Amino acid sequence: MKKVLVLIAILSVLIISGCTQSKDFTIKFKEFTDEQSEILSLTGNRAFKYDLKNLPNDKSYELKLVYEVYKDKEKVKEENILGMAYGPTEDKIEDTNISINIQENKIKLMSGGAYTNLEIEEDISKLTNYYFNGTRKINIGDEVYLFHGNNGGHCSTMERLGLLSKEELDRLIEENEVNIFIKLVCEEIKK
Repeated sequence: MKKVLVLIAILSVLIISGCTQSKDFTIKFKEFTDEQSEILSLTGNRAFKYDLKNLPNDKSYELKLVYEVYKDKEKVKEENILGMAYGPTEDKIEDTNISINIQENKIKLMSGGAYTNLEIEEDISKLTNYYFNGTRKINIGDEVYLFHGNNGGHCSTMERLGLLSKEELDRLIEENEVNIFIKLVCEEIKK
């Protein structure tokens, strides 16, 4: 009888936890295995991965990965690396992932079946690098900072990088002569 009660309790917990999982649109850092990290370090690659979960299916929006450069407190470059548009549908939009690799003067990016690369003038290897390594809910209109490179060593903690407020962003731009960002922008497509 005790085994039956324990089994019922376990099943109840599993059912309740399964029903209460968040349906929020989120981005989550995905860690490499130790072996993958070792290979990346030995080859001089900077790479990071993210999972996008519960993409909204009730709105028209675009997800863009954007490369920004600030020098001497002024934005000198803003380039789209990749854009993905979504529209309202009755079907569930499949979860997807984003993989970013920075090597020499090139940013390579994969998302789902899309692959692109961006040639850059800046030598990111000479900068202090930070990347977002947490989980964050995404709303339409949000900008999620995934990478920050700078020459001054001033940054919010890596856990906060994805959550930069306007004030924190302004402070970083003020404190560092060079700032390079890769960010995920989620914006509504207006008709």
